Amino acid sequence: MLLYQFPMGTNPRRVAIYIAEKGLDVPQYTLDHVKLEHRSAAYLQINPAGRAPTLVTHEGAAITESAAIVEYLEELYPENPMIGTDPLSRAQVRALERIGSDLIVRSQLWLWNVTGAFPRNEPEPSQVFAAKLFRHVEELLDLLELAIADKRFLAGDRPTIADCTVFAIFQTARERFNLPFGTSHPRLDAWYRHFRTRPSADY
Repeated sequence: MLLYQFPMGTNPRRVAIYIAEKGLDVPQYTLDHVKLEHRSAAYLQINPAGRAPTLVTHEGAAITESAAIVEYLEELYPENPMIGTDPLSRAQVRALERIGSDLIVRSQLWLWNVTGAFPRNEPEPSQVFAAKLFRHVEELLDLLELAIADKRFLAGDRPTIADCTVFAIFQTARERFNLPFGTSHPRLDAWYRHFRTRPSADY
């Protein structure tokens, strides 16, 4: 098994945080994005989309989406479950994780425009468009603010895959780009600050 990673990427981060929280030992290879290794012919044979992460299994199969990688590892290593312990809790965790995945997509579109740091993805960034996009980001932040209520983690008293997913985009916005992401949502802000103290949150 080998995990192709890019430490600073949001989707690779959600997998890295999950692996650390789960206590797994998964061999990893860091792609050199500066040298465009993710666009090399060798890597494109593994992941034709040229993105990270990619998990190559013991059987040689390539799993190319972060959520799928997490669920694959969760099934492979069911001890210390991070996706719920019964049908209802699994459904609740998955619902929050889906919101988190949607939050990543919307927030990445916003970041492409508000930062100008992604010319390959958005060659003509627009602050006007970024402002419109952020309304859709805030819609999901509002949902998560309601969902967490007075819980320690998004789904209860222990971290789940939902926390890994949502924390990754918070960390990207706050630490990579120094943006006040979720700071107007006090419960999420407190959750982020608490989760940031966990060893899994360190780059």
